[in-house]
Amino acid sequence: MHPTITAWVEADRGLDLSAMAGCLAPDAVLISPLTDAFAFNGADEVIKVFESAFELLRDIEIHAVTGANNDWVVHGTNTLNGHNLEEIQWLHLNDDGLIDRVTLFIRPLPAALDLLAQIGVPMAKRGLFDRKGAIASTAARPLAAALRAVEAIVMPQLRKISPRRG
Repeated sequence: MHPTITAWVEADRGLDLSAMAGCLAPDAVLISPLTDAFAFNGADEVIKVFESAFELLRDIEIHAVTGANNDWVVHGTNTLNGHNLEEIQWLHLNDDGLIDRVTLFIRPLPAALDLLAQIGVPMAKRGLFDRKGAIASTAARPLAAALRAVEAIVMPQLRKISPRRG
C-alpha cells in the first residue's frame, strides 16, 4: 500500500485530523457525498469537513483498503445516532504522492440523509457554511425521519415478501 494511504487510514482510525492534513495536497478537493452543488476546496476545507463529521459519527472503523497506483478506496463503517452508516472514500494521489481528491460515497440512504440533516451546523461553526447553509442542511430532517420510518416499518414487511439473497 502507498505510504500516504497507510498514513491516512491510521489517522482516520485515530481521528487524528493533523495527521490527515499531512496526507493532503494543498489544493485537495473533497467531492461531497450529499450534493453536486459544490465541492470543498483546499486542504483546510477538506479537514474541516472531516472534523465536522467526526463530531457526529461514532464507532468509526476501517474495514478494507484496496487500490493501486494513484487510486485507492477505503471502506469504513460508523454509527450516526445509533444507526449504521457505511462510507467509501475514493482517494486520488497526485504526482507528489499526496491526496488531491477525496470522493465520498455513503449508504444506506437514511443515514446519508441523517448526515445531511445534522452536518450543516458543525460545518457552519467551522466557517464552511453561513447561517443559511446550516438552515438548508437542517431542512432535510423531516425527509430523513420519513425515510428512517420507511426503513424501520415498511422494509421489514418487504423482506417477508422478497427474502434477501446473499
